[in-house]
Amino acid sequence: MKKKKSWLILFLAVLLIFTLEACSSSGGNKPKSSQQSSSSSRVSAKESSSSSSSNATKKDVKMEEMQRVGSDDYGYIDIPKKWVKFTDVNGDDSIQYTDGSAYNIVTMNGYTKEKANIKEREEFTAQTIANRIYYNWQNNAGVKKIWGSKSTVAGNEAYQVNVIMKSGQYLISWIFKKDEKVYLIAFEGDRATLIKFINYIENTWSLSKEKTKI
Repeated sequence: MKKKKSWLILFLAVLLIFTLEACSSSGGNKPKSSQQSSSSSRVSAKESSSSSSSNATKKDVKMEEMQRVGSDDYGYIDIPKKWVKFTDVNGDDSIQYTDGSAYNIVTMNGYTKEKANIKEREEFTAQTIANRIYYNWQNNAGVKKIWGSKSTVAGNEAYQVNVIMKSGQYLISWIFKKDEKVYLIAFEGDRATLIKFINYIENTWSLSKEKTKI
């Protein structure tokens, strides 16, 4: 399946050319956070807590209705079986799946130091990549609200960049490092679907292709 435009693919293309100097000069350290709370409450912001919805997801989606997607390079997560793989017209080597609406999309990628185009004075960390992503969104005219936070993905500390577009679309990115690679998992779409995917992303990611119980 092909899609006309993906916000996430557009910023991933920019991600590889930004340097630490560019981020620092524009206050790109926003993803820093000394607090860590559930992604459900962070994404909801001033709205009501979504923890009950997350719990309901565990009951409503049975193991046999899920599929394991990803690759050895990017890791794997469990997502609903009805979601299908597609290729964005803008290119990129990310793995993407959609529910068929071409609006709700999950994106996966992984970066070595070379692929991330880390410069001599930069550190190859999840925070560096998160800063680049934050800076790119910060200068996007379509953004209504952006903030950084922290969470965990399968026990790995993750920097989270949260974006709400003026159109109402949510774009959330989880960036974390494991061994010698920085991994990126991102979701774009509506809030109801996002709430379900928080659990899939944070609790089922691993480098193993075997399904994970949630």
